[in-house]
Formats: sequence, structure tokens, C-alpha cells
Amino acid sequence: MLPKIRHNDYLLTFKVKKIEKNNIIVSLTGDNRFIVKRIRDISEKFFTLSSDNKMTESEFCNQKFAMDKIFYKAVLAYRYPFKFNLL
Repeated sequence: MLPKIRHNDYLLTFKVKKIEKNNIIVSLTGDNRFIVKRIRDISEKFFTLSSDNKMTESEFCNQKFAMDKIFYKAVLAYRYPFKFNLL
């Protein structure tokens, strides 16, 4: 399975308070970097992330993150020239 999002894609996101399993989210890390990952698991207080690209994993995969973070749900990816993907 190929990743839904590729390097240099532009994302249309919306700020949300509730996330669901398999959503693709954009979140700000503690060192002010944005990450784009898929929600793997959710509990009441924590969630874990996974990568669509199974060939590579990042330091953020399989970590627990607090549910009190600000989330941006990715809903559309734009890839030059003129290709749109609903997420």
C-alpha cells in the first residue's frame, strides 16, 4: 500500500477537538515541529500514531500522546500538477 500523502503535498486541514481511529492528523510536537501521521489507537487519555509508509517509521510512531493536544484533521491533499486526494 502506498502512502496517501507524499513529500511536498499540500494539506487542507481543519482544527478539531475529537479524533477517530485512522484519521490523518497534523500536530505540533514539543520542539515546535509539525508531524503528519495516522491515528493507530485511541483511549480516553492517550492516542498512538502510525505511518502509512510501512517501509519507514518515525520516532513518533507507537508513542503515547495526551488527548489534550490541538489537532488538525487532514481532509484533502493537493499534489502538483492538479491532483487532489480526499483523505
